[in-house]
Amino acid sequence: MSFKIIDKAIHKRFFPHVFFWLFYVFFFGMIYGKYGNDYKWYFLESLCMLPFVMIATYGTIYGILPFYLKKRKLVLSVFLLILLLFLVTLGERIFLRKLNSLPLTVDSIFGITFLYLLLETNFMIGIAFAIKIVKKWIEQQKEKLEMEKRTLQTELNLLKAQLHPHFLFNTMNNLYALSLEKSSKTSEGIAKISALLRSVLYECNEIEISLQKEVNLIKNYIDLEKMRYGNRLNFQFNISGEASEKKIAPMMLFTFVENSFKHGSRNDPENPFIFIDLKISNTKTEFSIENSIPKNRVEKRNRAGGIGLQNVQKRLDILYSGKYQLEITQEKTKFKVYLGIEN
Repeated sequence: MSFKIIDKAIHKRFFPHVFFWLFYVFFFGMIYGKYGNDYKWYFLESLCMLPFVMIATYGTIYGILPFYLKKRKLVLSVFLLILLLFLVTLGERIFLRKLNSLPLTVDSIFGITFLYLLLETNFMIGIAFAIKIVKKWIEQQKEKLEMEKRTLQTELNLLKAQLHPHFLFNTMNNLYALSLEKSSKTSEGIAKISALLRSVLYECNEIEISLQKEVNLIKNYIDLEKMRYGNRLNFQFNISGEASEKKIAPMMLFTFVENSFKHGSRNDPENPFIFIDLKISNTKTEFSIENSIPKNRVEKRNRAGGIGLQNVQKRLDILYSGKYQLEITQEKTKFKVYLGIEN
């Protein structure tokens, strides 16, 4: 385990720094070598200047920059940077004079070469500074994305927690209706509700499930509802395309089906209908559903009845933002929903 940590640290820290300083030696060795027509000497000189430039660079990005970001004292930070550059360049200049066995005088130290060395050190600090700023920006963006993911996941979990009791409430209503009718199908209904609950509680806990599982859940629910309608319901469910190869958020389509039965056809005493169409392609999943509405219906304002559709809208915004199209149309005798999700 410790070897892996060391190896990761070498690749992440050591090698990039080595390449950075090799660039410095070769870059200025080549420039000064071409100018002075002596590559060997100037490569050696760049190597000799390396410790000074490293002190200035690391002192800036690991000392002065963090100090400024923490304290936000701009004037003091600029002063410290100027002081560091001056002392490092002075040290470089004195070292070069000693290396060449030349006398140390004020004029010889603070000449044009001092300015060149100052610019050279500034150049490397500027590159390192830019790299550090970019890395910090990337880290902040990653942290921001992680925070957004955690926030969205928390909201999604809350929506799921709200969805399951809503589903349980509706299925228990189904069972209660069958028991009131003293139907011989009550035991069969209990078995189907049990299967539905098992699917919801154990198979719908992922962010996305197989579209085929969603279809199976819908079909089981439809079978349960048909027990109450008998032959009175005009029902169609058409599927085109391969559902097993696609993914979708659990109970996304199911909620629209449940809503069609609960708020539409179930209250229609005449000729209720529900038409469902599911088209699956390589690029898009399209779901549409139509259900009848009683001609002489009585409007009921029931907040609980709207939980399902509100929940779906929020989940779509979280999971498929910018990748879905939802159209809900209500007419006098018909309620229509279209949902298209890009794959």
